[in-house]
Parts: sequence; C-alpha cells; structure tokens
Amino acid sequence: MSKKILIKCDEATTICDKNQYCEASTFDKLRLSIHNFLCHRCRLYSEQNATMTKLFKTHLKKNSEQHLCKSDKDDLQKSLEKELNNIEK
Repeated sequence: MSKKILIKCDEATTICDKNQYCEASTFDKLRLSIHNFLCHRCRLYSEQNATMTKLFKTHLKKNSEQHLCKSDKDDLQKSLEKELNNIEK
C-alpha cells in the first residue's frame, strides 16, 4: 500500500502536531510541506502551532514550577496575542 503525496487538511494538521513533538517521519514532513505550500489555512495553522509551542516552552523554562501564577498567565496571553497578530498580517 503506497502513501499519497497529496493529503487532506485533517491529515495535515495531524502531521503538523506530530512534527511539533519530533514524531513525524521525513516523508510526512515532505507531504506537510507540499500541502502547506498549496493550502493557506493549514500554513497558518502550522505557523500558529509553532508560535504557541515556542512561547509555552519559553514561559515554562522561565518558571521551574509546573503551574503558572496569574501574572505569568497574563504575560503569556499578551505574548501569544502579539505573536498571533503578527502571523495574521
């Protein structure tokens, strides 16, 4: 059974999520790249997903605790809104 090169948006988002955790195969990454080149919505989803992952890692490294306090949550929300507004432009 051969895998298709062109994929639907459902599969693209699944591969995107796997890619964030380094679980996607090289072939899946290729398929995702082709799909993102053709699909604006999935490209935007991938960019937003990468931005959120980066921001969460940054804020969680800053705090050694597993939970964020109210001020840290507010800072994270402001950073996230700022980054997502930059992506949409």
